[in-house]
Amino acid sequence: MDIQTHSRTRQIKQLSRYLFIALTGFRYLLLLGWPAIVVVAFIPSGSLYLGDALIPIENMSLPFKGGILALYAVGLTIMLRINHHFRALMKQFMQGHIFGPEAIASVRGALHSGMVFFILSWLYVLFGLIYDYSINSELDFSFVTEIAIACIYFGLMYTLLWALEIGADLNEESEKTI
Repeated sequence: MDIQTHSRTRQIKQLSRYLFIALTGFRYLLLLGWPAIVVVAFIPSGSLYLGDALIPIENMSLPFKGGILALYAVGLTIMLRINHHFRALMKQFMQGHIFGPEAIASVRGALHSGMVFFILSWLYVLFGLIYDYSINSELDFSFVTEIAIACIYFGLMYTLLWALEIGADLNEESEKTI
């Protein structure tokens, strides 16, 4: 029996279509981040977050503001990349290629992009701590939320990757025995 033609495949196709539509909408919301970064680059007042530090734009030098916006742009690029991988996965699922190599590659790509995003978020918090220390001369930090989110994300992604790889192996073995 071909695992990909199981009766639940129809349900997976339908759910993945809804998730694909939601991820496409989320992608368009993320794309709005590019004009927002440009607008923030030119506004004379307001505040930007760097980690937990809230920094008034009026107190920033142009290179410092550019550095923060560059961090935002890199983070936005990585989020778009993660969204791209999940959309590619849902597209594979919509076509019924649940245990195919393309689906596995999409999950692996989302996992790797998530790792890069996690490292970037740590740098973001670290730069915020350095800024906050240079202004207030005290260190106050907590990575609990970031670590919890990372553990959940990486745990789910590794489990999904493992399940897809096992399913692909079982599908391959079942095709050989028939």
